[in-house]
Amino acid sequence: MKFLKVFLVIFVASVILPGNCPAAVEEKIPEVGFVKNNGSNVRAGDNMNFEILCELKKGDTVKIIDKRYSWFKIVLPKKAHLYIKNDFVDILEKEAEGVVTANRVNLRAGPDTKYSILGQVSEEEILKVISEKDGWYEIEPPENTAGWIHSGQITFEPTSIETEKISAKRPFVTQKRGTRSITLKTGAPEPKGNLIFSTQAN
Repeated sequence: MKFLKVFLVIFVASVILPGNCPAAVEEKIPEVGFVKNNGSNVRAGDNMNFEILCELKKGDTVKIIDKRYSWFKIVLPKKAHLYIKNDFVDILEKEAEGVVTANRVNLRAGPDTKYSILGQVSEEEILKVISEKDGWYEIEPPENTAGWIHSGQITFEPTSIETEKISAKRPFVTQKRGTRSITLKTGAPEPKGNLIFSTQAN
């Protein structure tokens, strides 16, 4: 009887101990997504309260890094607005470039310290400078900076976007007794009326 109790204890422990539980299956996120709608906002964080960094158009591609709840973390598009304090940048002979003069300098979503931090740069890094405003440089986002876009704005099927474009131009055919009337729709400006091909003898 005592042996049976020991056996049951060992058996139960082997079942419930974490080391014997199957590992949770992690969701694999595709690396590339496609924007579904025009005017899709890229934000500085994973909710609607964060600053808008730029807008994307339908069909634009995004590189996905991570997912949090219903938001995708993506590599910042080149047109996103990103700022650095001009005290930490020396403009090079090429006016469109600047070199960082300090370590761990914050990159922000706007030209003020009240805006969200989106990354950091270090001394000797080269930045592409777009403009200057109120003591801040707007720069092209470095490759290591990221933003967020709602997952509802992303599809992983580029063909679904193309299909919508094609279906809008799909030709249709109507027939009349004694004649065949065909309406053609192409990329060229649509003529007024229908093109009619008669099958009757003259």
